[in-house]
Amino acid sequence: STRSTYSAKWKRFSLWCGTRGLNPLQVPVHTILDYLLSLKEQGLALSSLKVHLAAISAFHPWDGAGSVFSNPMVTRFLKGFERLHPLVRRPVPTWDLNLVITRLMGAPFEPMATCSMLYLSWKTAFLVAITSARRVSELRALTSEPPYTVFHKDKVQLRPHPAFLPKVVSAFHINQDILPVFFPKPHASRKEQQLHSLDVRRALAFYIERTKPFRKSTQLFIAVADRMKGLPVSSQRISSWITSCIRTCYDLAGVPTMHTTAHSTRAQASSSAFLAHIPIQEICRAATWSSVHTFASHYAIVQHSRDDAAFGSAVLNSAVSQSDPAS
Repeated sequence: STRSTYSAKWKRFSLWCGTRGLNPLQVPVHTILDYLLSLKEQGLALSSLKVHLAAISAFHPWDGAGSVFSNPMVTRFLKGFERLHPLVRRPVPTWDLNLVITRLMGAPFEPMATCSMLYLSWKTAFLVAITSARRVSELRALTSEPPYTVFHKDKVQLRPHPAFLPKVVSAFHINQDILPVFFPKPHASRKEQQLHSLDVRRALAFYIERTKPFRKSTQLFIAVADRMKGLPVSSQRISSWITSCIRTCYDLAGVPTMHTTAHSTRAQASSSAFLAHIPIQEICRAATWSSVHTFASHYAIVQHSRDDAAFGSAVLNSAVSQSDPAS
């Protein structure tokens, strides 16, 4: 909780003051800034320094009105710190869409009628995320029942619950996703049958049907582990499902999740860390492919990636490429 976090950071500040013979309740602002600089030398980022500053502000009897953050000296310090130490975001690791969807067509993700509920959850969440271009918070706002999830013979319509309010209201967030069936029955070949296993409508139908016996919420994505079974999952859990799905596909293919080069000075990142703590929209944007897969064409992934529209929800009605799946 915030209280326990602040208490721990105030204790740390008090110990720092104690080693210097200072009373933490009486130190001036410039001494507090010296403390923040000592934290920076220990590797803390600006966001962490602000938490420490807020904790000190909660316990320190400040003179005058306003918080410590409105103090002119503190304001100048924070602005200067940000200019000297700007936040540098690491590039999102790229991953091979063709590799992932090829593995999704087989075990352990198939057959959907009998596969593990965890693998079914991973695959369904991944397919919805990669084809709908939704933020993970918007995926969490999807429900399992009409009129928010509506199945038609040739498509499925998805829209978030009306109580959900996105950060930026736009036509993209208000409008529903309409995802067409991918290689519908009857199938003329084994290849078409395999490609149909990537159909989002099919995945959603299996997922909703198999979760009915233990479902305790209308939220689309629910927990399948025994302790929380049937209860709605958090946005963080949905993110974990999607990244776990990608990592598992790489493991099944026997391909490392990240490739080092001759100039790399660090060991290859572990599988468990690959794509961790990265927004789902950025992960989707980082998908690459050596050749355009039928799946990518059908769900407009290629065009919307080129347009940098975060794989927008509009679906192309153009002819489906008949290229073979990547192996």
